[in-house]
Amino acid sequence: MMDQYEHRAQHQHRRRYHDRRQGRSQSMGDLTLLDLVPLLWQRRGVVMLVFVSVMMLAAAIIPRWGQSYRALARIGFVSEVPITASDGQGAAERLETRMAAIRGSDVLTAALAVLRGEGVAFLPGPERQTSWISLLAANASALGYQDWPQTSETEQRELGILRSRLDVARIGNASVIEISAVDRDPFRSQQIVNAVIDSYLWQRETDRKQGLRAQLSETRNQLIAANARLETAETALADWQQKAGFVEADENRLMLDRIYALNAELETARRDLERAKLLAEGRAQARSVEELLALPPVANHEMVRKLAAQYDDVRRSYVAMDQRYGPKHPAMIAKTGELATVKTHLAEAVALAARQIDLDLRQAQKQHDVITAQRDAWQARLSDRHDRALGQAVLVRAVDVARNEADMLGRQEQEFRASLAAFQSDTMVMQSANLPEMAEFPTRRDFWMAALLMALFAAVLAGFLRHHFDQAIGDDDDIEHRFGLPVFARTPQVSGSEKAPVAMEEAVGHLGVLINILAKTGAFPGKAHVTCIGSAVTGEGKSRLARDLAISFAASGFRTLLLDGDLRHPTRMGKFDVNGDFTALLAGDSSAKSAVRQNVDGMGFDYLGARASVPGHMATGLIETGLADVLTGLRAEYDRIVVDSPPILSVADAVLLMGMADTRLMLVRRGYSKNRDVNDAIGHLQSARLHADGVVLTAAKLKPAYGHADAPVMGAV
Repeated sequence: MMDQYEHRAQHQHRRRYHDRRQGRSQSMGDLTLLDLVPLLWQRRGVVMLVFVSVMMLAAAIIPRWGQSYRALARIGFVSEVPITASDGQGAAERLETRMAAIRGSDVLTAALAVLRGEGVAFLPGPERQTSWISLLAANASALGYQDWPQTSETEQRELGILRSRLDVARIGNASVIEISAVDRDPFRSQQIVNAVIDSYLWQRETDRKQGLRAQLSETRNQLIAANARLETAETALADWQQKAGFVEADENRLMLDRIYALNAELETARRDLERAKLLAEGRAQARSVEELLALPPVANHEMVRKLAAQYDDVRRSYVAMDQRYGPKHPAMIAKTGELATVKTHLAEAVALAARQIDLDLRQAQKQHDVITAQRDAWQARLSDRHDRALGQAVLVRAVDVARNEADMLGRQEQEFRASLAAFQSDTMVMQSANLPEMAEFPTRRDFWMAALLMALFAAVLAGFLRHHFDQAIGDDDDIEHRFGLPVFARTPQVSGSEKAPVAMEEAVGHLGVLINILAKTGAFPGKAHVTCIGSAVTGEGKSRLARDLAISFAASGFRTLLLDGDLRHPTRMGKFDVNGDFTALLAGDSSAKSAVRQNVDGMGFDYLGARASVPGHMATGLIETGLADVLTGLRAEYDRIVVDSPPILSVADAVLLMGMADTRLMLVRRGYSKNRDVNDAIGHLQSARLHADGVVLTAAKLKPAYGHADAPVMGAV
């Protein structure tokens, strides 16, 4: 049964070690939800510390975090149409301009003056005191005083605060603007929105009225100038008629109108002639039917269009049949003839249409010549008349132009006067500013919920990080799963408790019983069973455990030897009143009887160690050459041999000592031993084709003994 157990443990160890070397050991990414609770419980100190710290920080900050309230209102522009993709960017750009005006300095300055009058201040203490001079300065531009002193630095700061609390947005595609303000006081947020809307409506109405007045004034000035020009033109006409006599203006006007009409016809004929010349030039340069077809008159000819369409249909049919039949196929021969016939007819029709271009050119030239002759004739008739008629016509036209201009400006003036008298605002308040009843997100409750979630997340993260970066082995770690070795015993921390010695005695007793069971099926039945106790590094309690285990064996009636295998740093237990030591025994300079000290300090076991430190190379050589013979001799003299090995990662002597042992124990100390060091030590043994039989956890926490609620006992695993 023990052979099966030993074989299974060895196989499990090799598999676990291989997984560690291949990087398949459990990591942060491999942890499942089932592993979360024990992991966090193991690191509960860090988890609780981080959780409490975050909540205390939140408790200090959140009460000082004031809640915000948002009041909003909506204004619409009744003269605007909905903004769509088809009407361009004009309406959208106008709306953006108005939104910018709401956030502009003029509107906000006026709103700030209104809020001051209502007792609303954005700066505490003396900074918010403003005299009546500052109020006038804030509205100087609106009052028409352009040279009034600029606002102070304090007022600029208040404007910045007001602008930061204001939000202006467009609602969908409609010409509607939403204005909202955020403040810790719900009533003050409502006041801000109302003040901004009132200031904007007042400013927009003022600007529109000023625009109408400016247009009315400009139109009035233009009307005065037009009346003056009309009077001048009428005076000039009267003087001309008085000097030159009356001329029938109607006849001259008709002649001029006829000449103007002929000039227009001549311009049209000239363009037609140029177009015909270009077409004729293109026809002359064409070298093929295809180039002639590129000319619009040819391409648009009815017969050409029909034959071209017929040619395309026959050619497509020819291409389709060519893919299926050969050139000698009867159908292909017939289609080829048909295609040639249609092409010939098309060429004839193109030639006929091209000749029409020459005919059009001659017709356009003839039309141009006829109109030119008519125009010249009328100009000659007009020239025959007295120059006074032409002068009179010019003066009459000037009078008509001046009179029409004066009449138009007079109508515009009346329209501006009517618009100003019946002025109506194009802006209306669609939704008045509401008094917010609930605080805006996030509220204090939201902050507390966020703080709780953040504290939980930070605590869990801290637990994970502590677990990930802390290489020290804990009491709750799954050592058997981590290292692939069974836990033989858990020895308590000796100092700090009155119950520790009792717990240590019971734990070592359990370990001794387990080793005795293993000794019955050992490789040397009837001879001493060698137990080697090793560790990765120093300070893990090997010497203490070796001594206590030797005491336990001796108390059970076994002839026991404690062998200090560390020649570099020997323990030197008891007085060396014998002639030899372990070093002399390994070198063959002493016998076992001379080197062993009997019943050291009355503890019931014998001790074998070195008197003094041995240099490294000499110590390794002595153990490598003499250890086997020494143990062979000692096995016949004792029942139990406990070997205190040097650290495995420090010297090679430990591997040599482990190789001679029947039971190999790996010591790990809670809160001290590192996972990396233990894995490396196991790897060293594995490289030498050795494996540890089990692990002993030292400095473990005390646990109550069976049957005694207050009695601490460390049970073996």
